[in-house]
Amino acid sequence: MSYNILDFGAKNDGVTNNATAIQAAIDCCHQNGGGMVLVPSGQFLTGTIWLKSHVELHLSHGAVLLASGNMQDYNAVDAYPQNFSYPEEEWVGKHLIIALGCENVAITGSGIIDGSGHLFYDKPEKHWRFLWADGLSLSKDKQALRPGQLICFVECTHVRVQDFRIQNATCWCCFFHGCDYVQVRGVRIFNDSTYANTDGIDIDCCRFVTVSDCIIDTGDDAIAIRGNARPLNRKDLPCAHITVTNCVLGSSSSAFRIGVGDQKIEHLRISNITVTRAATAFNLLTNYFPQCYTPLSNITFSNISLTNVGRAFEMAASAEGPIIHITFENISCECFAGAWITSYGGKHIRALHLENFRIAVKDCGELSASEAQERGTCVLRVGGITDSTLNSVRIDGCEDTHIPWDNAFVATDCDLSCERCHFPTLS
Repeated sequence: MSYNILDFGAKNDGVTNNATAIQAAIDCCHQNGGGMVLVPSGQFLTGTIWLKSHVELHLSHGAVLLASGNMQDYNAVDAYPQNFSYPEEEWVGKHLIIALGCENVAITGSGIIDGSGHLFYDKPEKHWRFLWADGLSLSKDKQALRPGQLICFVECTHVRVQDFRIQNATCWCCFFHGCDYVQVRGVRIFNDSTYANTDGIDIDCCRFVTVSDCIIDTGDDAIAIRGNARPLNRKDLPCAHITVTNCVLGSSSSAFRIGVGDQKIEHLRISNITVTRAATAFNLLTNYFPQCYTPLSNITFSNISLTNVGRAFEMAASAEGPIIHITFENISCECFAGAWITSYGGKHIRALHLENFRIAVKDCGELSASEAQERGTCVLRVGGITDSTLNSVRIDGCEDTHIPWDNAFVATDCDLSCERCHFPTLS
C-alpha cells in the first residue's frame, strides 16, 4: 500500500518544514503493516524523520528532500543511546533520516536528498598539496557546529538503499552501524570537493553487505569500512562479509578507508572500481585512535583503475592491530606522491600479496619545500612485512619528474618475495 505525503499535509514549496507530515505518513504506513511512503515530485523541506520497520521511503522522479538549515529542526544529540557527535571535526549527532532498530526498511527512487551543506560550511582554506587539494571547508558556526551523518541505519536488519541521489551533505552521507543484510545499489553521491567529513558510504560493524553500481564524488572518504562497536548495544560485532563492486569513486581524501575502531574487519571483496581522484587510494590503518585497534584480515582488492591520486597506499599495522591476508591484484594507479606500508614494533603485516600492480608516477610540477616533503622521496616504502609476495609489480615514470626521487622502492625488515617486478634504480 502507498502513502503519499501530500495526503498528510506536506507542502512542496521548499519553505515549509514537512517533518511532521512525513513522519505521520511513515507512522501510518508502519502501523498498518508496512508499505511505501511516497515523496512526489517537488521540493520538500524537512528536519529529522524516523523510518520504521517494513516501510519503504520512495523518492519519485523530480522529488527533493531538502534538509533544514535550522539546527533546531533536527533530533536531540541524546535521542538514542547509539548516537554520537565529534566536536573535534565540528559536527554533532543530528541527522536527516534515522532508522533505529528497524527490519525490512528501504529508501528508494530516482529523487534527490539534499543536505543543504552550503548553509553550514565556511569558505575553504588552503590545505596540503595532496590531501584536500582544492582546500578544506569546516563549519561556519563554531558553537552549534553542523549536522552529522545525513542518513543513519542503526542496528537494523534487511536494509535496501537504491537509485536516489545525495548531494550537498554536511557529514557522512550513508551510515550503516551495526546492521545485517544491507544492499546499496545505484546510489549517486555528489558533494563539494572541499567539504570535510562528507564520506560517501560508511559501513561500521555490519555483516552481509553489498555495495554496487554507485557513483560517488565527495570531499572526504568515498567508502569507509569501520569497526567502531563502542556506541552499539552489541560490543562484539565484527565488520565482515562485505562486497563492493562496479563503482566509480572520487574523493579529496581516501578512495577506500578501512580501519577505525576496536573490532575486527574481515572477509571483504572490492572489485571492478574506477577511481577518478583521491588523496590516498588504499588507506588501511589499524590504530586510527590511540589505544584503539582494528585488526584487518582476508581482504581482496581486484580490477581497480585509479587516476589523479596522491598516494597509492597508507597502510600501518601493530601487534594489537595486525593486517593479515590482504591481496591487491590487477591494479593500475597513477599517483603523484610517495606511498608507505609499515608495521610498528615488529612484523605485523603478514601474507600481503601484490599481483599485477602498476604505479605510474605523474609529475606534479614545481613544489615548495613543505610540499616536496609531503610528497616524499620514495615512491613505495615498505617495512615490517612477512610471508608476502610482490609479483609483476611495476613502478614507472619516477625518472621524469621536476623534483627527483631518491628511490622507487625500498623494503626494510621484510620477508618478501619479488618476482617479475620493475623498480628503476635512481641513485
